[in-house]
Amino acid sequence: MEEFKMEEYIPPSIKILFQGDKEYHVFLSFKGEDVRKNLVDHLHEALTAAGLHVFLDTHKLEKGDKIWSSLERAIRSSAIHIPIFSRGYADSAWCLREAATMVNTQGLIIPLFYDVEPTHVRYPVKDSSQYQQAFLKHYDHPDRYQRGEIERWKVALHQICSHSGWSMDITGGFEAQLVKRVVNDVIKTLDRVSLEVAKHPVGMERIAEDLIQKFILNSEGGLVKSGILGIGGISKTTLAKAMFNQVYAHFDAASFVFNVRTTVADSVCLTKLQKQILKDLTNYDGKVHSVEKGISLFRDRLGGKRVLLILDDMDGREQSEALVGDWLAPGSRVVITSRDKHILHVAGVSPECIHEMSGLQTNEGLQLFSRHSFLRASPSPTYEAFSKRIVEACKGHPLSLEVIGSLLYDKKNDPDCWTEAFHNVALHPKIYEILKISYSGLSEEEKEIFLDIACFFIGEHKRYPIVFWKSMYRSVKTAISNLSLKLLVRIDDKGVFHMHDHLRDMGRSIAEKEREGTRLWEAVHLSRGESNNNNISRLRLSGDNSQRLETLYRPGLRFLHLKNLPLDGITPAMLPPNLMWLRLQNCEKPFQSSLVRNV
Repeated sequence: MEEFKMEEYIPPSIKILFQGDKEYHVFLSFKGEDVRKNLVDHLHEALTAAGLHVFLDTHKLEKGDKIWSSLERAIRSSAIHIPIFSRGYADSAWCLREAATMVNTQGLIIPLFYDVEPTHVRYPVKDSSQYQQAFLKHYDHPDRYQRGEIERWKVALHQICSHSGWSMDITGGFEAQLVKRVVNDVIKTLDRVSLEVAKHPVGMERIAEDLIQKFILNSEGGLVKSGILGIGGISKTTLAKAMFNQVYAHFDAASFVFNVRTTVADSVCLTKLQKQILKDLTNYDGKVHSVEKGISLFRDRLGGKRVLLILDDMDGREQSEALVGDWLAPGSRVVITSRDKHILHVAGVSPECIHEMSGLQTNEGLQLFSRHSFLRASPSPTYEAFSKRIVEACKGHPLSLEVIGSLLYDKKNDPDCWTEAFHNVALHPKIYEILKISYSGLSEEEKEIFLDIACFFIGEHKRYPIVFWKSMYRSVKTAISNLSLKLLVRIDDKGVFHMHDHLRDMGRSIAEKEREGTRLWEAVHLSRGESNNNNISRLRLSGDNSQRLETLYRPGLRFLHLKNLPLDGITPAMLPPNLMWLRLQNCEKPFQSSLVRNV
């Protein structure tokens, strides 16, 4: 047999490829006595050296449901399955079960025929071969294997043999050349199986191409870090995956780390992510005992590689310190997605390298909505006007367009459902929970200020409410800055508060349902009898509620906004004793300021 040389089997462009939620790139199924110490050993070494995650079954001699359960999970978690059909493969019921499971998972199977004719595998009971003898032995042991299971094994082998694969003949019997061919073919196959971006990635390719030119290809030769910033559901991850698919082949290795925020609960989880990155980028398969050890391994192993590292949904300083540092080689690129601009700054992303997601354009939003609601690129003529109204209500928010579009898919004959969806876009549970993630991470002061803005101060200059907040909170300007960095609030050049409609609706829902009615801002609240709520601390009354002036007296009321109301009936006894902020807007016969205490 020819001498095996490892360096001949490493492709010139080494790269790690990802298959969505798959844990392994390749699962090898084989009969140990036939090929374990030659072909499989060489093939495993070559695939691993090429940067691929390979599952190699080392428990062939062990039995038990627990081991089989682990094997079954590995099969389902692999992108490519390679059954190596040797002469003794069918002797092993274990191997045959693996083959049947591969077929059941409907994954990609590429068979390798090692010193055996494909027809003997395809028709194991028709030809006088070792496969026929093996199946006859299985039939002779009904106490071990049920006939139905054996039949499933036969069907599985037949189906697998319908796939194109490899045999010793394609390299003239030279095993080393066969290994090289398999490795190259696997990498080419994986190259065609990129990250799944989205079912309908409307608008993403356009943005991805722009960012790739700006941050990946046309940037300077050193290490470049860029960030994708946006509120929940705005398609940050979708955009990052689209970028990854287009450029990973330009690098020596690549790693896409999904859902950093939800994965990291403590330092132990951080070390797991460090290990994943090391495995992806360097094929390191050892232990990472601490964050400090992980950083040391990064420095030792990543210095000479141009790599692409994408970190999805980062939200903490400790994540940045553990996963993003100065240990990457010049020419490497880091892309971070986050809801918090401050996190990008901490990670070393310069302001000019931050892309803030602003939502889809109107025509793109209509197309995305139509793809989900009508399964085509445009709405039906009957619902075109209504569709445009819903798209406008979604404000270019991709998740909202997808969720509401899917919700209305089978509601073509129910106009009431369309009307209800239009009025409750942001309150759909899936959209609401995604948006609420940023709110949940706020301090108590930040939450109160956010709710005040959502209920009362959108379109107002910040200087007025700041005076009010300073009477109650200690770090008002810091809180406002954090709200802005997390994109929960936007402050324009004139100092006026703005907020995405979905965030506004979410905030008002929280104020109404979770804050025990502490804030009342619409006439409907009073009409529901909530005027008797003694928890009210903020209240806005308009001209439609002049009959409700007697409700002003609330011991805890600190904020009062009266609009278009006649005030001649107000007496000092009606005003709250702890009132701190009073705004009178277009009110008739304003009363004397001396009537108001503490304002």
